[in-house]
Amino acid sequence: MKKMTFIGNLAAFLLVFVVCAGFLGWWHLGGGSASVSSPLVQLGVILAAPFLVYALGAIIGLIFLWVKKTTVRRVTKIICRVLGIAALAFMLLAIFPVFFPQYGDALLGPVQVVVIIAMAAPILFVVLGVVYAIGCAGVTPAAAKGAGTGTTNVSHVHENED
Repeated sequence: MKKMTFIGNLAAFLLVFVVCAGFLGWWHLGGGSASVSSPLVQLGVILAAPFLVYALGAIIGLIFLWVKKTTVRRVTKIICRVLGIAALAFMLLAIFPVFFPQYGDALLGPVQVVVIIAMAAPILFVVLGVVYAIGCAGVTPAAAKGAGTGTTNVSHVHENED
């Protein structure tokens, strides 16, 4: 993983984590009970926790990949990048009914899916955050030289002698 990719993604997800954690802290300490009628506060109540755990998964994944200098094959990187960004885009799609109420009925599906997953299996958002981080990982040298050709290099083979 390139240094700028690591720093940029880490900074972005740390910002999301801090904002969501701050909002949830404010809300649960009683600051949010008076202004529940605001659409933005309702949006925060619904989506802060899923974004918080997604960001947590991405932060953990990014730090692990950076510290361990982990690389993945090109296909794995592409698949993880697509899945991670698609999950993030789906979560962002759940925000639209607040800003565009006329499309609320059409976009109610993503809101329901995000809320149900947040209540039933919040660990899924952490996993999707880690998948996003894997999509940011570096590519292994074997993959960069044309992996997928079906050849395997074996430098040393052990045989069991009876």
